[in-house]
Amino acid sequence: MKKLAEVLKAVNKEINDLSKKLDQLSKKAEKLMKAAATKKVKPKALSGKKTVKKAKAVPAKKPAKKKVAKTAPAPKKEAAKKKVKKAVKKTAKKPAGKPAVSVTPTNKVLTFMKRYKKGISISKLKERSGLSDKQISNILHRASKEGKIKRIARGVYQLA
Repeated sequence: MKKLAEVLKAVNKEINDLSKKLDQLSKKAEKLMKAAATKKVKPKALSGKKTVKKAKAVPAKKPAKKKVAKTAPAPKKEAAKKKVKKAVKKTAKKPAGKPAVSVTPTNKVLTFMKRYKKGISISKLKERSGLSDKQISNILHRASKEGKIKRIARGVYQLA
């Protein structure tokens, strides 16, 4: 019984100490709340924890030679960038024209066929374009597969 009474007294004492600490913390919290209302203090200060300000890391100073070398070429790079931007602006302002059509044998044959609405023979294509029989026959075969031209009669073709 005596041991139990001693234990209860110790527990009672600890509870009283904790209640006193709790009262002190609540008073500090009230003060901080009032300060926050007037000074707009950050809410972290209300937690009751001690805040430690960390020192900012100061970068080590570099030797003067490296600074000079790094700062000297910068204007050249900026000037080069400005020239590139100007060149891009100039090219962007040009209106879009018709794309340049490359003069391939196929394009030659198709342009001749455009002139002849009723159709053109292989012999005339050979004379006008200056291409060989083999080239013309290959071009006509490919174009007919793609559906660009159609055969009207033997050796005579027309645009589709």
